[in-house]
Amino acid sequence: MTVRTGEQTVVVDSPLGAGRRVERMVQEAGGYLERSSGSKDGDVRIEGRVPAQDLDRIMDEVAGLGDERRRYTTGADVTDQYADLEARQRSNIALRDRLQQLLARATTLDEVLNLERQIARLQADIDALQARIEQLKSRAELASLAVSLERKRVLGPLALAGHGVAWLVSRLFVIR
Repeated sequence: MTVRTGEQTVVVDSPLGAGRRVERMVQEAGGYLERSSGSKDGDVRIEGRVPAQDLDRIMDEVAGLGDERRRYTTGADVTDQYADLEARQRSNIALRDRLQQLLARATTLDEVLNLERQIARLQADIDALQARIEQLKSRAELASLAVSLERKRVLGPLALAGHGVAWLVSRLFVIR
């Protein structure tokens, strides 16, 4: 069981338009958006969840919207953590069931109250473990994707001239 994440930065002509396309890609793949934001300079950041098996394909599609500057993917193996949670849950369920059998045979009020308190504590632990198991399953099924869309910078005449001079000077000092 692997939890995957992907992050990329793409330079595009229109970050807002590209952002809408990325949002559509995420939703059409069966994922959902967690966060979408824009900045004053027109850049857009989109965070969402996509089916883990589609992460690379979606990132390739997003890269095709412009000039990809950065791509970062990770995968974390959570198999041991998942197996540990399931084992603890099975153990707690078995203990709860045994306590319920003892409760059926309890004869005093003190025994009944003590057993019910222990059963309630175990049930809370079982519910918490189940929630963590479901969260791990969800994180393994749906990968996290964060996309930053930056506006393509168009250099003015002076910047172009400065860029050309910088290139020329670099060629004077660097042979290869």
